[in-house]
Amino acid sequence: MSDRVIARTVGVLFIVGTVTAIVGGSLVLAIAEPGALGAVAADHGRVVTGVLLELVLALSVLGIGALLFPVLRRRDEGLALAYAGVRTLEAVFLMVAAAAALVFLASGPGTPAGGAAARAPGLVLAVREWSYLVGSQVLLGVGGLILYSLLFRAALVPAWLSLWGLLAAALILLRGVLEVYGLQLPGAWQAVLAAPIAVNEMVLAVWLIVRGFDAGGARASGGVRR
Repeated sequence: MSDRVIARTVGVLFIVGTVTAIVGGSLVLAIAEPGALGAVAADHGRVVTGVLLELVLALSVLGIGALLFPVLRRRDEGLALAYAGVRTLEAVFLMVAAAAALVFLASGPGTPAGGAAARAPGLVLAVREWSYLVGSQVLLGVGGLILYSLLFRAALVPAWLSLWGLLAAALILLRGVLEVYGLQLPGAWQAVLAAPIAVNEMVLAVWLIVRGFDAGGARASGGVRR
């Protein structure tokens, strides 16, 4: 694949990933609410749709890591491998979260009361929450720091876009770490820490689709194929 085709494909995958993360996450969110089993049983299709969208998100994440590797390795092969590895881990955690949501659906109102069977939905929900937290925030932030540091050093996109991405990745990583340690942030602060990376990825996506990688930066990193 030429660098131009890679850029356009990655741009599309960033858009697909962001849209499926927002829509899919909102559809599956109902399972975290009190009395979720009864509510979910009444709206089974909505949750299944959300899970399918989250699986598309995971595949998009895998695709981005794989497609960017040959471009990024020209600048720093070690960091390029690290980025691909982090994005693979992110996809795995997202898939585990999606699978846990499906298992939760199977723990419907017909689940026997008492004992381990009664505790199972709570355990599955905990797996879902932790997997999604680590994948969608912590690993997203780590991957973003690696990606934008490479993009900045290689001058593959404008410096302002890379610096914005570094700041946005640091903010979502901060939110993830705080929540991993049990700090429940108000909704407004959650939005403040998450919005910059979402908007940044959309701007990066449009840039890659319309302009591609900067030719001068790509040549300095070892050549560009248009």
